[in-house]
Amino acid sequence: MTLSRHNPPLQLGGAIQELLARLDADGRFDIVRLIRVWPDVVGNPIARRTEVSGLRFHTAVIKVSGAMWIQELTLLKLQILDRLRTALGDDAVRDLRFIQGRLSRRERPRLKRVTRNPRVAIELPALDDPKLRSAFAGLIEAWGRSPR
Repeated sequence: MTLSRHNPPLQLGGAIQELLARLDADGRFDIVRLIRVWPDVVGNPIARRTEVSGLRFHTAVIKVSGAMWIQELTLLKLQILDRLRTALGDDAVRDLRFIQGRLSRRERPRLKRVTRNPRVAIELPALDDPKLRSAFAGLIEAWGRSPR
């Protein structure tokens, strides 16, 4: 496989999804369809903390990043199932099972950068002691880096 210098290499998950999309032109692989619609059904905040792990006997197994999210998703289970039935167009998924686990490394939307106000230089008072002047300069620098 030849890599181009201008294009970054594809992640394995993206390449597999493209391959499965070509193999599943008729939409027979329910797991592939579920993986495709999951982010749209649950929304970005939940999709970033979950991933579809499997589909067994019409029960979708969803890996979740933490116990708190499992509790929240359990409360939203009926709403998510209704949205899944609508998005998939059939009852391929009849139940959801949430398990805690480490999510795989996959492409995730990057967070937006927050712009900061430019730093304003603070004039130090005339200090004769060089150690004291250095200590004040370090204190002001640390204050400038701290989040406010």
